Amino acid sequence: MFIPAVVQFTNTVAEQACVDYPLLSDLCADEIEQRIVRAYIQLVFQAVDTDSSRSVVVMRLGSLEVRLAELRLPEANHGLPPFWIEVFDWPHQASIDSIGCYEFGEDELAAAVAMIVSAAHEADTRIGTAAPPLHE
Repeated sequence: MFIPAVVQFTNTVAEQACVDYPLLSDLCADEIEQRIVRAYIQLVFQAVDTDSSRSVVVMRLGSLEVRLAELRLPEANHGLPPFWIEVFDWPHQASIDSIGCYEFGEDELAAAVAMIVSAAHEADTRIGTAAPPLHE
């Protein structure tokens, strides 16, 4: 039986995300971290694609999709992190932002949460209205 580890969040700026950004009002930094960790666990058990990568959806924020991908190509290891979190805007068919991670330590999780919050805020500002509620 798997018992998930409790992740302690230390970045106070991103921790306030649930207060500062209306788009994320029901989604706090701790929950974003937990979703990233759950997505990583899903990724570990997923089969590798033909292009030697695999990916899972971390969460959806309105028209935005947050994905976690693992690049398993040998050439991807030349200084590039093996894991990437991307915020993708479906209506515009464009990546808003992404961040590479090596091991999902506290600092990397905090940076990933800050990137997701920032990208969602940017999308919310660009659209000018609050996005529909969060979907898993």
